[in-house]
Amino acid sequence: MKIGRAATTAKEARKQIGKTQLQLSMDLFESREAISQQENGRYRVQPNVARYFTEKHNDPWVALEAAAEYTGWGPVKLDGEVVDLHRSSVTMKTREELTEALEAIESVCVANHPKSIRDFDKQHLEEALLQAIDAIVALTHYVAVVCSEYRLPWKDMWEKHRMKLKSRGYVK
Repeated sequence: MKIGRAATTAKEARKQIGKTQLQLSMDLFESREAISQQENGRYRVQPNVARYFTEKHNDPWVALEAAAEYTGWGPVKLDGEVVDLHRSSVTMKTREELTEALEAIESVCVANHPKSIRDFDKQHLEEALLQAIDAIVALTHYVAVVCSEYRLPWKDMWEKHRMKLKSRGYVK
């Protein structure tokens, strides 16, 4: 059985904070076996485990990986051999991805009805969307890395954002 990214990330996060499965299970009021089964991929990483690492240890990666596994899409932690997650590298890459996304978005017209789009224009639109997704991933990493490095609570930043949306009438 292949162990998923969320399971691996949860196990790494637990080890990072220096806890055993038993110690983590006591923090979460779960059995050690439940923690083991999540870390070994027998069960999906549960929301309370993802929330624990985000809220108690300012580590959003377990939650991001778990959400991506649940939905089948969304940002995941970049962990390839050529990735550099130093805060200055992430900042520079985010600027680059944002610039590319803005240029791509400006190069397409979405004012016309979707039924009238030509194949050639649809290719440009898809490229703009892919550039926008690249920017979303870069921005997610920027916020996660900066929050971690400067000890700014990830959860609090999202709560402040949600309050701003509510105050402006964008969400109920």
